[in-house]
Amino acid sequence: MIAPYPADDRITTLRIVRLFKAPRERLFAAWTDSRQMAAWFGPPDVSVTSCELDVRVGGAWRLSGGRQGQPLQAVSGKYLEVTPPERLAFTWAWHESGDFAAPREHETVLTLIFKSVGDRTEMTLTHGAFRDRTGVDNHNRGWTGSFDKLEAMLAIEGGLA
Repeated sequence: MIAPYPADDRITTLRIVRLFKAPRERLFAAWTDSRQMAAWFGPPDVSVTSCELDVRVGGAWRLSGGRQGQPLQAVSGKYLEVTPPERLAFTWAWHESGDFAAPREHETVLTLIFKSVGDRTEMTLTHGAFRDRTGVDNHNRGWTGSFDKLEAMLAIEGGLA
């Protein structure tokens, strides 16, 4: 089991708690099905061009995309923990360019905890440790925009399930 970074490490670790109107199995699936993740990942002005998920401990994942007219960005990692529908943890590192063959930058760990709250799910994301507060702030903006898209996708009857 991967323990999240301490919540009091506010300088280099991002922690977001958000309530979604969906059962945790549905929310977990949005993170583990490549078609669904491609639909919601990234801020509103970002489109995903490829999403590959091998959701098992030790399995790799990778995703690329970007803003229209901008160079592609690529991010990848390995799954550290997969406990449906409760918990998911994986490494995360951007590539120096939008090419997966390019070297990976600073690696962080992202941990998700899904807790049922009636007919909703409280999702806690812990992402870090980043090198500095700028990394935390940049990822906070990205995740906030992504979660707005995820919430909209889940609101559609049946979503992409």
